[in-house]
Amino acid sequence: MPTSPKSLEMMIGGLMEAAQNMQRDITEIRRDIKDSDARAALSYEQSEQRAAASRAKMYQKTDELAGRFAKTEAVVKTLSEDMTTVKEVTAEVTRWKLMGMGALGVTGVAAAAVASLITAYWADIWRVLRGG
Repeated sequence: MPTSPKSLEMMIGGLMEAAQNMQRDITEIRRDIKDSDARAALSYEQSEQRAAASRAKMYQKTDELAGRFAKTEAVVKTLSEDMTTVKEVTAEVTRWKLMGMGALGVTGVAAAAVASLITAYWADIWRVLRGG
């Protein structure tokens, strides 16, 4: 089937137009890919910055917790030392109770100690009171 030169020109013109359209589409696709890559890189950088900020906050909170833990440890140590003293006093009072000495007995022993001191230093006390 013979084709006329005019129809051949129209086919070539159509092919040229299709090639140009295809070239334009390829250029747009390349531009879209580059834009997408740029957005992905920017998104990655922003994601990295957010992750770094999050890690910094976590490290700061960990440091705060470590400081609070150290303070708590010091307080517990002080309380433990204080409790040792309290246990000694409690053991002594318990011993007094086992010996049958209540509050009245302890007060009597203390009064006897004060009376013996006054008796021992009575001459000196009397001299000071007389002004001599």
